[in-house]
Amino acid sequence: MKKISLILILVLIASSCSQKPQFIRVGNVAVAGLKDSLLLIHMDYVVFNPNDVKSTLKQSSMDISYRDSLVGHGFLDQQISLAANDTVKVPVRCEITLKKLHKYYPELLQSDSSVFKVKGNSKVSFLLNSFTIDMDDEIQLNTYEIIRSEISKNITGPNNFKISSIGASKLPSFSNTELNLQILAKNNLPLDYTIEQMDLRFFMDMDNEAIAQWTLAEPLYQKALNTGSIPINASLSNWGILKNAKLSWLTKKKVIFNIKGNAAIKIRGYRFNVPIQDTVSIAM
Repeated sequence: MKKISLILILVLIASSCSQKPQFIRVGNVAVAGLKDSLLLIHMDYVVFNPNDVKSTLKQSSMDISYRDSLVGHGFLDQQISLAANDTVKVPVRCEITLKKLHKYYPELLQSDSSVFKVKGNSKVSFLLNSFTIDMDDEIQLNTYEIIRSEISKNITGPNNFKISSIGASKLPSFSNTELNLQILAKNNLPLDYTIEQMDLRFFMDMDNEAIAQWTLAEPLYQKALNTGSIPINASLSNWGILKNAKLSWLTKKKVIFNIKGNAAIKIRGYRFNVPIQDTVSIAM
């Protein structure tokens, strides 16, 4: 009993003399990749334990901000033992939501080293004591390639350029049939861009040569988060149509056209090539 009491007294004395561990810095910051529109960041939370006995870092949470906007969070996956009288690097996993960075894309595209603020606190236990360690630091991230990749993924989506209507613009001549089409161009980005070039080819059968081609006459400006309409007048070769004629046209009473091409889009000085593919039909 006396031994237990002595141990408790020693623990109480040690606890009363314990010092609060100190946050030193954030180090070894690295972009780990992109997953489901989350930018994954790995970093080390560096802390010094000034006590003669090891402590335990039980939990840590942090907010990541860019220009005063909360854009992400950091997490400690498991409890970490802090060695006595030692500086310890604690691995932390962070996630930044790219959607929350949308309005900053223009400036993030112009820099290969952007400054983010990291602020939070950690809970440390030492014998019978517990401490809260505040942290406030800055990290630099190269988001340039990630943002470019996200923009490319966005503008090359299958629904960004779709045929919305098609019909004959006039009675067909002996050699050609003139068609009017409208392409809906969706800009889901928080950035204006310019469609510098667009080339389309019309096929009755993808295995055969195109029966018509169309090229955008002049660059087209597209506003951020907006949908525009691109008018297209295509002159189809009647001979090409006859060569590709199919019996199914008579039974289904419609002619099917395959449209394939690409668009060259320029955003903040960067050029992206966007594939376009759609299928439309005209009633006979």
